[in-house]
Amino acid sequence: MGSALICRRGRILSIGLLVGLLLTAVGVACADVDAVTVVRNMLDAEGKIAFTAHQVTTIVRRPSVTSEQLVFRDGYRGMRTEYVAPPKLKGEVMADDGQVSAHLIPYNKVLRLHPSRLMVLRQRTEQAAQALSKGLLRVELVGKDKIADRTAYVVVVKPRRGDQGPVRKFWVDAEKWVKLKTEDIAPDGTVISNSYYTRIQFVKDIPDSKFRIGPPPGYRVERVQGPLGLLPLEKARKMVKFTIVQPEYLPPGFKLAGAAVEPFRGSHILGLRYTNNVTSFSLFQTPEKSLNPRFMERLHEGPVRPGKGIYSWRRGTLNLTLIGNLPSDQIKRIADSVK
Repeated sequence: MGSALICRRGRILSIGLLVGLLLTAVGVACADVDAVTVVRNMLDAEGKIAFTAHQVTTIVRRPSVTSEQLVFRDGYRGMRTEYVAPPKLKGEVMADDGQVSAHLIPYNKVLRLHPSRLMVLRQRTEQAAQALSKGLLRVELVGKDKIADRTAYVVVVKPRRGDQGPVRKFWVDAEKWVKLKTEDIAPDGTVISNSYYTRIQFVKDIPDSKFRIGPPPGYRVERVQGPLGLLPLEKARKMVKFTIVQPEYLPPGFKLAGAAVEPFRGSHILGLRYTNNVTSFSLFQTPEKSLNPRFMERLHEGPVRPGKGIYSWRRGTLNLTLIGNLPSDQIKRIADSVK
């Protein structure tokens, strides 16, 4: 849930691609089930359950951005998201059949084809299972609620070490174990983002054709190459022609998860992903010659903050952008420590 709006911006790490990093090692009783059972079942359901749903996603910014989508999901077999609101996004469609992820954008009359994101989703789910078994996360089962007219267990998830990142809160279907609602909550209690289903229907399966998109007449096709999932840092170093930089400061509990490299305007854009097993941030870097001259002029004037959780600046010949659901002072401290 909650991935579509972020994914359309091309970020390596979207809220949807973090769905696996949810889980915990401490159970608190809630009537008929404990927290560990809920999260284990939730992980298992991630790759198995088929359903269709109507989803509402809100990213809290200035101003906040809310979108509505029709969602079709069949475990790791495939997924499809159709935007129905707001008007500027209506008509956009994303579909993934496990081989190719297609993004139809009517505004630009373009169909973008990427490597499947389902492999990344499975990778994140496996990472969550490892975090659960190693006791790296804390969870509290705080009660029950009703979402989309279904009973849900409410689970609050925190990293076992450190309190600098946001808390995640999940509403998990009490029968099918699918996440019905997700919230990211800042340390001060502010909700950073939320995504929930207003209605959901569980089905046996979804036709393969639903997870593929062909280009309509008059649309151009753009093929975006890139690795499936994250790479070891040393392998990423061999793929780019610039020196990769890293932050010397990380908030407590965060560590490097891996890197991703994609071709970008005659060079490459590299993203380093850091996580504390509940949330994450990414540091993107690319040579200055790869960016628009107007943007470069703004960068020369100092740091640019296009929105909450985004911090861009220039260091030597590199353009750097840090993206993450972290407090602004933490983002600034991370950025200042990059060497």
